[in-house]
Amino acid sequence: MIVRMALALCLVAGVAQADVMERVRSSGEIRLGHRADAPPFSFTDDDGAPAGLAVALCARAAEAVRRALGLDALRVRNVAVTAANRFEALTEGRIDLLCGPTTQTLARRQTLDFSIPYFIDGASVVFRAGPGAEIGALSGAPVGVLAGTTTEALLPGLLTAHGAVGATPISYRTHVEGLEALAMGEIAAYFGDQAILRYQLGRMRPAVPLQFAEEQFSFEPYALTMRRGETALRLEVDRALSETFESGAIYEMIEASLGEVTLSEIALAVFQVVTLPD
Repeated sequence: MIVRMALALCLVAGVAQADVMERVRSSGEIRLGHRADAPPFSFTDDDGAPAGLAVALCARAAEAVRRALGLDALRVRNVAVTAANRFEALTEGRIDLLCGPTTQTLARRQTLDFSIPYFIDGASVVFRAGPGAEIGALSGAPVGVLAGTTTEALLPGLLTAHGAVGATPISYRTHVEGLEALAMGEIAAYFGDQAILRYQLGRMRPAVPLQFAEEQFSFEPYALTMRRGETALRLEVDRALSETFESGAIYEMIEASLGEVTLSEIALAVFQVVTLPD
């Protein structure tokens, strides 16, 4: 009897935690988590407001939620998160939807739910310009990577596969910190998602020339993220993304956030492949 009651209480608690749409309906507010340091997808602009492609897509998702709930208005509360605490902010209920360059993986899907992908990227690397600008030449050298990312997880295996014996990964809190450490000679290379690194390098004035590798070492499908079991919320998020992709508005949004970039064939194809019919 006691065991059955305990199980029932756990189930009720799980339903209550998962029902974000009902909480949004009753409070009239949705909490969007954004990264302050991951441009051009999610960052804080010069006016202190969240900006970037993922943030703009989350705004469309919030509007879809408002329509689905039949609300006249919906307050949006923006909450800054980091690469290290973003998933904790979701699971602990501090945010309802994570708006950033978050890679959907099977391991993460054990505890989180994801929208359809909104962008495809891949891990790459930046060196100090000059001889030895290749991964195989990094043996015994310190290399940088952003803490709490899929690139951090794959880096040891990547270094080993390229024969970089004894290379030591150092984790940084932001891409800017890591790239500045590279420019100052504190590390021999810096690893991260290619689109983000390109954007950062285009806006930096490093003390020495930095060299970008064209090769990608991973497949990173970015998606908007929510707590596991949020099926009603995910439906409206996917609805908003599908409408954005089908209308072609996504291309204008990409240009506004990333600039005039040449998207890979895979990145272009994803908008046709993942779009869901109404």
